[in-house]
Amino acid sequence: MSLKRNCRMGNPFGLLRAGLLPMLSTAACFVFCAAHATIAAEISFTIKKDVIHRIDPRVFGQFMERPSWGEIGVEGGLIPGTRKLQPGVLKMLEEMEIPIIRFPGGTDVDFMDWRDMVDNVPHRAAQRPVSTGHKGHKVTNNFGYDEFLGLCEHLGAEAIVVVNFRDALLKVKPLEEAAAHAAALVAYCNAPVGAKLTQGMHDWPSLRARNGRAKPYKVKYFQIGNETWAFVRKLKEMQGAAAPQFYTRCVAAYIDAMRSVDPSIEIIVDGQDGNMSGIVGHVREQLGEEISHFATHFYSPWSITKVLKNGREVPGDKIPAEDIWRAWMAVTRFDAQGLSILDHPGIQAARRNGYKVSVTEWNWNGLWRLPGPQPALNSSYAKGIGAAGYLHAFMRAADVIEIGCQSMLVGNSWGIHAIWADAKGEIAPHYMPTGQMTMFYSNHHGEDLLALESKNVPTYEQPYQMGGISPKRKIAYIDALATADEKHIYFHAINRSFEESRDITIDISAFGSVEGRAVHHVFEGRLNNEPGPNEPRQIGRTSERPAYFDGKTLKITLPHRSVSCIEFTRK
Repeated sequence: MSLKRNCRMGNPFGLLRAGLLPMLSTAACFVFCAAHATIAAEISFTIKKDVIHRIDPRVFGQFMERPSWGEIGVEGGLIPGTRKLQPGVLKMLEEMEIPIIRFPGGTDVDFMDWRDMVDNVPHRAAQRPVSTGHKGHKVTNNFGYDEFLGLCEHLGAEAIVVVNFRDALLKVKPLEEAAAHAAALVAYCNAPVGAKLTQGMHDWPSLRARNGRAKPYKVKYFQIGNETWAFVRKLKEMQGAAAPQFYTRCVAAYIDAMRSVDPSIEIIVDGQDGNMSGIVGHVREQLGEEISHFATHFYSPWSITKVLKNGREVPGDKIPAEDIWRAWMAVTRFDAQGLSILDHPGIQAARRNGYKVSVTEWNWNGLWRLPGPQPALNSSYAKGIGAAGYLHAFMRAADVIEIGCQSMLVGNSWGIHAIWADAKGEIAPHYMPTGQMTMFYSNHHGEDLLALESKNVPTYEQPYQMGGISPKRKIAYIDALATADEKHIYFHAINRSFEESRDITIDISAFGSVEGRAVHHVFEGRLNNEPGPNEPRQIGRTSERPAYFDGKTLKITLPHRSVSCIEFTRK
């Protein structure tokens, strides 16, 4: 046991046995430990009234993907044989308070025809066909655009609808035809019945009415393609040095066609770096005024096929569970204080050039792929607390990030869904930790990011390379930030400590008159994925408890392996 932990536990004899202290008298050892514990306990935070920037609540959105391979997404959350969500799934969606939802893809969107997801399409059977995804797998279309947009209306959530861009970019169809196809989806979603449409376009509003929806859905956001960087290699083979110009011409054609149906829509396009070098910059330069947001995705750590420490491979089963936990907390980048940030080229470019970013997919997305004995920790709960680091990073970058869509909202196979649903409808659905984490912040946050000063926050070094997780020199055990609205001030804190609860002091005196009763919202859970005897299937849980103080300084304990939101009420 470490010197600090023995001191915190009031155990000088453990220090003597471990050789961590010289042979002092028992009384001297107690004095040493008391002094060390006092120093260690003086972790403090001071919330300032200074507003750094605004946090758009849509940063806590979700991605309702409908994939075809390895997972069927929301299709698995339906009452079998129907197009209706299972009642338990719908109830959980209502509780999440989701501000914005993206649909339907994902990789498959660039390989499918949107018309397969609505009824009564001309020159086709009235019922929806089964579609083939980009890897050749089949997927039903029981949950289509009418079901999705009706759900958004029911939940009070905005919608992001993604259109097929590969058809144009790789010349699967002539550019004019591909752009018109995307515009037809805008017409189905947004054009009023009787609207004058582009010459030659089918009367999609009347078809929508025939399908049971007369009035427009008024979708605000349309995204042109998904992860189009994946097509750029082929595009460059086809276009050579003219690839940026052709890419930009395709985007412009889509915008013109889609806005000819509804001029009010806002457009999201890919802003991902990588092999998009030169292309995204050309799009920004030529079409920046026409584009609402540039999209990027953040996933980590992906498959962990080996573990390195100081450049040498380490057997996974030899790594202590605490070391794995601390590594899995480190999926973002970190600032000089050890706090989660997004020091990413796309974020930096957005700040320099004054445009907004939409993180239309993100999650703690990883799994062990190691041969032999399995590691000491493989915890979905650890992934959920790791995902909280992304949320803190998004909030710190909310001067440019306005929208976030956590992947994926409903599913049962990939392990990154917010709601686990049984496709047979025999087992009740339950929340998964990463989705619960975003729900926790969506339910408890303010729209102003406040300045926050900290003292004596302990840190640790993370030495392992695990897939996309890289070594980090400094990570704060307590990653805290503060937000506020007109009625409340919120103190958000991730306690990354594996075993230690942390006593902290929060100074809120800058706000003058604050009620002497705060509410401590806490997210906690178990490390084991499978429930033990008398344990629920759901891994994470939230609770709240009162915290009384003098209205100026609150002393409180943050449980180990937890996320807290302490809610203060202004008088």
